[in-house]
Amino acid sequence: MKNDSVQGENSVFFQQLDICCKKVAVKVGKKDISEWKNSDFIKLSELLHDQTKVTLSDHTLKRIFGKLKTSTRYFPQKATRDALAQFIGYRDWHEFELLNPLQIEKIDSVQKQPMAEPETEPVTKSPATKMAYLFGTLFLLILSLGFGFYFFYPNFNKIEQIKLICINPEGGTPHSAIFNLAIKGKGTDIPSDFTIDFGDRKRKKNIAPNQAVNHYYELPGRFYPTLHAKDVVVDTAVVYLKTKGWSILTSLPADTSRFYSVYSKINGQNGVFRATAAEISAAGIDTNKTFYVSYINIKPTTINADNLKLKVNVKTSANRPGVRCSQFNIYLYGEVDRHFIDVIKPECVAWASYQFSEIQKDGEISDLRALGHDLTAGANVTLNIADKKVKLYINKQLVFQTQYKKPIGKLMGVKILFAGLGQFQNLELKDLKTGQSF
Repeated sequence: MKNDSVQGENSVFFQQLDICCKKVAVKVGKKDISEWKNSDFIKLSELLHDQTKVTLSDHTLKRIFGKLKTSTRYFPQKATRDALAQFIGYRDWHEFELLNPLQIEKIDSVQKQPMAEPETEPVTKSPATKMAYLFGTLFLLILSLGFGFYFFYPNFNKIEQIKLICINPEGGTPHSAIFNLAIKGKGTDIPSDFTIDFGDRKRKKNIAPNQAVNHYYELPGRFYPTLHAKDVVVDTAVVYLKTKGWSILTSLPADTSRFYSVYSKINGQNGVFRATAAEISAAGIDTNKTFYVSYINIKPTTINADNLKLKVNVKTSANRPGVRCSQFNIYLYGEVDRHFIDVIKPECVAWASYQFSEIQKDGEISDLRALGHDLTAGANVTLNIADKKVKLYINKQLVFQTQYKKPIGKLMGVKILFAGLGQFQNLELKDLKTGQSF
């Protein structure tokens, strides 16, 4: 290998890149990068896009992780490094560098083997010289970091002048929400490359100062659209689309952006919530394929979403065309974030997931066997959240628990989802302290 490539391999830049790659590997649960296969890089590409909305091909990831050997080491551009840093919990690459500092070491010794020389007496530095050398090195490191932060870090004072505003954030569904940017101050060099993630899994859109963007929401719920500046989230808004009591909507997994209203008689809160195959077919869904049915009630409450108990009797779909895993999900929408949890047949836990405020787990990269349960014969399900500590019971047996730190505020709505023809009844949802019912 050429000397310049050896130098690149051992520079502080590549040392930090290697540290980042190792942290990414730990997050996805496959620590030994040398054993990664092509499928691992394809999966990482999907996870990166899901979390950061940045698309990196498996080929690019192989170059970054050093799996494609070339004469010189590939060093990715800033946007790519930002995405990797955000994936492992940092705001961007610069924050990752600041929190994972390295000293630049001499590299001549790895470029070539030195020739043997006659032995000489070693030169011993005095303690004072060693101390002076140490303080000098630390001073230069701090000085270089300071200059890097001042000259190269994005001017977030300017970015913080930008706020994402939804002009009409409340309504029913469907709903066309209009967004623009509110600019504080009179800065003339405000960045113009902003994008909005609308929080409903639809395509992001670009937006610039003095420009309006209209987005079509089709599903009731509470959404948390985010404003991105060069893939960094700089602000969050809220869109709140309420229902008049319980609504039933159905969708296909191949097109989760389209929902179809189901007309069904629901016998009140303690009645049976169930849509028949005929009712779903009448809504325009081919019931011989995989489909989802959502029961949604979106309304403001005084219930504390971080201190509540939900009890419900559930019966998931039996095996039928397109349905084998009999999935059942609970969604609880708060003022600033949401909770959700999936319960699914044990053989399908790779598709399980959950989110409680800032804590998220995916069954494809985490061990979520605790959420694997067959509820096709019916079961009593209790979700208890007390002071941000979560416990899930099935037939009075504790099967899962976790905790989170960031409160999500008052409960603003509920959604229960089934894959196929599930049903539920006797829903009870109460504030643990006040006793307020949903």
